[in-house]
Amino acid sequence: MEKVERVGNLNFPDAARRQKLSGRLILEVSLDDQGRVQAMRVRHPSGEPVLDAAAQDIVRLASPFAPFPAELREKYDQLTIIRTWVFESGRGLATR
Repeated sequence: MEKVERVGNLNFPDAARRQKLSGRLILEVSLDDQGRVQAMRVRHPSGEPVLDAAAQDIVRLASPFAPFPAELREKYDQLTIIRTWVFESGRGLATR
């Protein structure tokens, strides 16, 4: 998730920065075994559509991710990750 946070902080949404928006959302991302995004949805929106859209844009900018290790590929062909995204005006992005 360090890659996502790094990309997110470099691409923090200008509209959010100008409006000093903050918010927390829960994003679900499904990856295939090669680290490509297969599906994405906001499970719990932040209340700020610009932040919800930014989280999805950041995942797209950060992808593809590393392919699954061989032992994981033997068992799974897809992985779903659910993370809380926290956008804080003046502080940037953090995921949990």
